[in-house]
Amino acid sequence: MARRAKAKRTRRRKTFSLLNAAESFGYATILSQGIFRTNPVNFVLGDTDLSPSTTWTQEGVMNSANVLGGTFLESIGGDQVTLGDILKEPGYAFAVSSRRAMANAPAMAIQSIALGAGFRIMKRLLRVPLNNVNRNLVKPVLGAGVRI
Repeated sequence: MARRAKAKRTRRRKTFSLLNAAESFGYATILSQGIFRTNPVNFVLGDTDLSPSTTWTQEGVMNSANVLGGTFLESIGGDQVTLGDILKEPGYAFAVSSRRAMANAPAMAIQSIALGAGFRIMKRLLRVPLNNVNRNLVKPVLGAGVRI
């Protein structure tokens, strides 16, 4: 009987890259600006101040989103949606966030493509200086587990 081939093991990176963390934070900022109209830090730590009118409906939220030509810039009752708002008024927060996501999807896609391309080009152009800084400054100060 033939031996079964071993599954290929996935490997974790052994270092934490500051550039990859900055790129990830950039993507998180694009998404949170487009959907919640706030930055990732304020989304988690922001005030719970979203207050819908007593007679809000899904249609009312959708109609208010289309007032400014397809880009959702204003919402009923509040401007920024935070984690506390989602916990306090989940239905309203979901309605506002989903409408913003649909209205801002093309802009978020373009921004994400530009961010990815920019980071890729920057990493290739600055490969030699980054390796030098990692080898001579970062590794001696922060250890082998961190790199730029």
